[in-house]
Amino acid sequence: MRRKKSVLDTLSAAEKGELLDHLLAARPDLREQVEAYAVGRMSAEDRDAVAVDVESALRGLDIDELNGRAGYRPGAGYVDPGEAADEILDEALQPFLDDLARRGELGMRPAAVELAVGVLLGLYRCRDGGAESLLEYTPDYAAERASDVVDRCGKLGVQLPVGDLFDLMPAWSAILRRAPGA
Repeated sequence: MRRKKSVLDTLSAAEKGELLDHLLAARPDLREQVEAYAVGRMSAEDRDAVAVDVESALRGLDIDELNGRAGYRPGAGYVDPGEAADEILDEALQPFLDDLARRGELGMRPAAVELAVGVLLGLYRCRDGGAESLLEYTPDYAAERASDVVDRCGKLGVQLPVGDLFDLMPAWSAILRRAPGA
């Protein structure tokens, strides 16, 4: 019997990662080429795409998630809806912050800058919260996290294009003035 579909195409990301590890162990001569592909992948970032992804991640959260986290919780006491919303939103934002840290720690400054600007733009688009979203329960979320991103960039040695950001995010000029190089 002949397979119509590639088994490789059906593997999960984790399975593909494991397969790559095995391949590189069996064929160390491929490591340099794979490393070059990895550098290329990690070196490129599109701030507009990141902004869309951040905004979607934060606005796309179901408000019903608060039901499982806010209010009285046995053993935990009362959890404020704003506090619960912060936690849920932070979980959605964390992968972007982890990616920023990875690129900054690898010294991929241009990609880290583009990623950071994209995160800031996404947060800026969420600054007004909006009805029927978790952001309405925590109105200062976007500005507070933007401040955290600026601080992270400083710790990572990632210099933000502050002049451009003032034009893109005029309402956050006070936050942006704290950026390295401002």
